[in-house]
Amino acid sequence: KQWYQRRVRESVTFQDQENVVKQGDPGDHFYIIMEGRASVTKNVDNVEVEVSVLGKYNYFGEITLLLNRPRAATVKAVGTLDCVKLDRARFERVLGPCIEFLKRNMANYNTYISQAV
Repeated sequence: KQWYQRRVRESVTFQDQENVVKQGDPGDHFYIIMEGRASVTKNVDNVEVEVSVLGKYNYFGEITLLLNRPRAATVKAVGTLDCVKLDRARFERVLGPCIEFLKRNMANYNTYISQAV
């Protein structure tokens, strides 16, 4: 936790049920969960379907930054949620060597979503 906060210097806290990101919105940030949990939902035929629950050290927001697409899902705090937030420049600087790994992991998201819906 301290390494991330020293390196990127931006931590954010979200309260229970507060949206961190919303499906369809443009995005310029990547998040790493430091404490707490978050619910990931997708709007399918005007119904919110939970597709995942994220916890400590899980991350989200990379699809928007890697593919320049709108947010693929809504992420909402479940209880108090503490995250480290990286803007696009910091994301590329800090995680640049991991970008290919992150792109490979994106294939898994479609699998999770199709199983949940």
